[in-house]
Amino acid sequence: MEQLTQMELLQLEELLRAEELAVKKSEFFADNCHDADLKKIFQESGGVHRGHMDGLLRQLRSLNGKATGAH
Repeated sequence: MEQLTQMELLQLEELLRAEELAVKKSEFFADNCHDADLKKIFQESGGVHRGHMDGLLRQLRSLNGKATGAH
């Protein structure tokens, strides 16, 4: 099975943190938006970023890596 280097693992963890932040921001903007169309866009954006997080976590697990503190 392919092993991740320490640098690759750190980079993936940073990507997870960035996606997590994007989810939180999207949710914040959706919760505080009064325009229904914009609210929907922010909600969809949060879903896209959540999907990115889930995909990264699946990849890490399939490579037997560890994702610590990012989800």
